[in-house]
Amino acid sequence: MVTLGARDVPGLRRFYRALGWAELPGSDDGRVGFLLAGVLLVLRPAAGADGAAGGAMLTCTVTGPRQVDSACVAAVAAGATVLAEPADHPEGGRSACVADPEGNRWEIAWAPLARWRTEGGQAPPAAPAAPAAPAAPASDEPHRASAELLHHHGASDEVVAAHLVAAGGDGPGWAVETLLCAARTARREGRPEQAVDFLRRALAEPLPPARRGGVLTELGSLEVTLGPADRALGVRHLAESVRLEQSDVSVFKAANALGTALAARGQTSVALEVMEELAERFTGHPELAWAVQVAAALIASHDGHSWLETVDRLRRLAATTTARPAPAVRVLLAEFDSTSGRLSAAEAAAVAREVTAEPLDPFSRTYVLASAATLAQWADELALADRLVAEGLTGHRGPLVDPGYQSLLSVHAESLVMRGRYRELLEACHGWGVLIGPPARPAPSGVGNAHLVAQAVIALTEAGRAAEARRLADSVAVDGSHGSWEWNEFLYARGLLSLAEGDPAGALDDLSECGRGQSARQVTSPVVTPWRSAAADCQLLLGRPAAAVALATEELAAARRWGTPRCVGRALRALGTATGGRAGPATVEQAGALLRTAGTDPELIAALAAHGRLLVAAGHRTAARGALREAARHAERIGAGRWCAVVAALLAAAGARRATASQTGAHALTGSERRICALAAQGHSNPEIAALLHLALRTVETHLTNSFRKLGVRRRTELAGRLAAEPAVPDR
Repeated sequence: MVTLGARDVPGLRRFYRALGWAELPGSDDGRVGFLLAGVLLVLRPAAGADGAAGGAMLTCTVTGPRQVDSACVAAVAAGATVLAEPADHPEGGRSACVADPEGNRWEIAWAPLARWRTEGGQAPPAAPAAPAAPAAPASDEPHRASAELLHHHGASDEVVAAHLVAAGGDGPGWAVETLLCAARTARREGRPEQAVDFLRRALAEPLPPARRGGVLTELGSLEVTLGPADRALGVRHLAESVRLEQSDVSVFKAANALGTALAARGQTSVALEVMEELAERFTGHPELAWAVQVAAALIASHDGHSWLETVDRLRRLAATTTARPAPAVRVLLAEFDSTSGRLSAAEAAAVAREVTAEPLDPFSRTYVLASAATLAQWADELALADRLVAEGLTGHRGPLVDPGYQSLLSVHAESLVMRGRYRELLEACHGWGVLIGPPARPAPSGVGNAHLVAQAVIALTEAGRAAEARRLADSVAVDGSHGSWEWNEFLYARGLLSLAEGDPAGALDDLSECGRGQSARQVTSPVVTPWRSAAADCQLLLGRPAAAVALATEELAAARRWGTPRCVGRALRALGTATGGRAGPATVEQAGALLRTAGTDPELIAALAAHGRLLVAAGHRTAARGALREAARHAERIGAGRWCAVVAALLAAAGARRATASQTGAHALTGSERRICALAAQGHSNPEIAALLHLALRTVETHLTNSFRKLGVRRRTELAGRLAAEPAVPDR
């Protein structure tokens, strides 16, 4: 919006009308608006007769309160001066005011008129913005006229929908489709609050029950990923959708999302009641009935007792039916048997291949693929797990809070961590909404999933970014996830973080609690959370080697029943470290040989580092340097910053000369690389950087390639955040 403070509003109004510009309805000589494509020109009286306090004000409207702050930061980074810091207003809304290098004023503003209106109230007075900012038009008619005009001139759905939301009330016949398309675009591009506004506005239109149910499901599924107030409203919207007369498939999707949302709030018993009622409705539809049972099982996993009862019920159903149990039931029971030590890795992988080779019904397809991918990943069949996850994610058509969809995200995240692909995992976490950072606020497809947070904590810890890992871990509330498998995974991750921070006592508390939670769920296999190995490391650091050996021995027995090199090698590493003496190095060396065949670098690095440490303690410094240098190469290659530091210290203790190999992190950047990265972070292109620094273009490209590798980033937009998170060490 461009606002001009005019000495003679009627005269200036006549001038622009004479140009043929479209004047908005409701304009008068006190205030007049002209719509110019996507720009609103507003004329208002200047403050004084001479117009000195009038002039021009440029206003940039944004889609949410957070965007006010991020846009202000971006403007300052580009060279703007802050005239008014971002601030909330008593009447609602948030704004800031900046000046460009020549003093032109820009207001950055957000006003939640749409949200209040869709909740049934009247729009409040416009929020006062930065000094001298104009008030919003009091009439809704300009927004209705603008929506009509923009729609017929081919403006984007989001631009038109924003005017429909602000206008409120019933809209033209095309309004529903425009609002729904705009909501999907906003959700896809990481603006969930705006998508919610569009969907709430769509509910104000006359809709048949089936269509209304679909909008309610989409809206509720988004709302439960936002704040507490929106989450409660989302549950109500999902419940309303279940009650509406619509197809069985639509009711199944709505009830599934509702059950998941209730379980995430700690209301697992209520969620299971919803699924039981749904099962009764589908008694004549076997495929849907089985899908409901499996969905209920995944929802029940939020509570250990409910989970065991559900598994027992599925076993009884499978035993009493004359037909072979559905693939979803077979694979889910195989998951339970794998974690409880009843199956080996080879048997679990066979089940995964068997069920995914059969035709899958559309209702349980996501669940089957998620569970089969989980089995394949546990069995170290990572290529198969990747393929199943990709099929599941691309083919999913239900709500994002669907438990099967969330399980697919969890499998993908854990698979990346297993292979030490920390950079890729953290980049994905930004997209899932687990990590908030530049360049934009992500779509919250993974919000509320404690397992994804756990994997992000591990990745940050291993990447050498412990401070960020701690901030993320401390931001997690127990909420309704306590007692779920995700919460146990989070306890394990937080325990690893505390161990890396040098707090073995605190780490042992979390790891022991994880173990108690897993035992209550009959989880004995180390394929899920190998808490015993990590707890053994803690006990050893606390001066209790006997307890360490006992834990490692127990884990090794369970790992051998499962039978993968990764699990057995990890347990051997823990046992050899705890044993020490003459037997310890040989046991850890055996672990390293086994882990070289597993293709999971993090476990191999840990074994090589442990071997080197034991050899140094035994006085075999030359042999230690060989193992440690191999560990250093692997750690450098995958960007495991924590291990890079640990191994460097061990190499120094082994008498190795200071390494001159490339390092990672901002501290490893040369002066030229830092200057080039700073300019790239400000938005300069490679040719512009070359001209500014009087360098050849090829030199700039080479420096940026090296810098991206050292910083662990893939895009220029990540540079600013990475450099800010890890300030460089000044040149000596």
